[in-house]
Amino acid sequence: MKKWICGMVALAFLCLSGCSVHTQKTVFAMDTVMDLQVWGKDSEAAQQKLAVLIEETENTWSAMDRNSIVGRLNAGGAVVSQDAHDFLQRAEELSKRTKGAFDPRLGGYIRAWGFYDGAYRVPEEAALQQAPVQWDLGGAVKGYTGQQAVQLLETLRVDRAILNLGGNIQTYGEKKDHSPWVIGIQNPDGGNYLGTVSVVGTMAVVTSGDYQRFFEKDGTRYHHILDPETGRPAQSGLRSVTVICADGLTADVFSTALFVMGLEKASDFWRQSEDFEAVFVTDTGKIYATQGAALSGCEYEVIAR
Repeated sequence: MKKWICGMVALAFLCLSGCSVHTQKTVFAMDTVMDLQVWGKDSEAAQQKLAVLIEETENTWSAMDRNSIVGRLNAGGAVVSQDAHDFLQRAEELSKRTKGAFDPRLGGYIRAWGFYDGAYRVPEEAALQQAPVQWDLGGAVKGYTGQQAVQLLETLRVDRAILNLGGNIQTYGEKKDHSPWVIGIQNPDGGNYLGTVSVVGTMAVVTSGDYQRFFEKDGTRYHHILDPETGRPAQSGLRSVTVICADGLTADVFSTALFVMGLEKASDFWRQSEDFEAVFVTDTGKIYATQGAALSGCEYEVIAR
């Protein structure tokens, strides 16, 4: 790994030029706040359609709704549309690619820890051993939503957009001056951003971190990213993983999988891949970035091929 030092840069999500109509809308969905910013002649109509898409996707894939596809699958089966079938199939394929580091069937474990109802608890080993195998697409559905949003925007008269889907950033189109979108990477300890990554055009920037959802009991902190092998919060030496990828679903899945893998295995996985870049923050505060990640504003070590 080669060491790089970057100069500090101003965090600017929206350094845009031109006079396109700009509209902004905030919605609450998937248990998080989402911010939708769109530029173009039909920007307001596009936002309304995006809000409907997000709501419909949440209702369709909620693991807590008995009437959703996930609820019906876990109850014994469901007839699904071609689009839903394709999503499930892609989630399975990406799971296999990560050798199970991402698993779309951790619903039993998630329920055992109380992450569904907020009644947090540390389950006994016997409870984890007996936890049923149940679908849960929580580690993929926001990325899938980003991809669906891109498809929708392609049919509308909009110039560009940036969607913050609860930590999943989805950009669409290029700025008028062709400068990059600049996306901040959250400091796991809070406060200022650690640095920024720059992307051009339609891209997804997705972060999974142990600070996003957790609880504390008897002085121990338990986060929501579970290791499929143990059913317990992954202890991989990482605090967060950010994945930069042209495909939102892939970015979402890989951000979770790489967190579970840990830095060494995740780096090897990246070396064997050609479709994403990544930034890692360790539990000692060190930052690593793959050589194509376009990270700025911080000191970090480069992961080379």
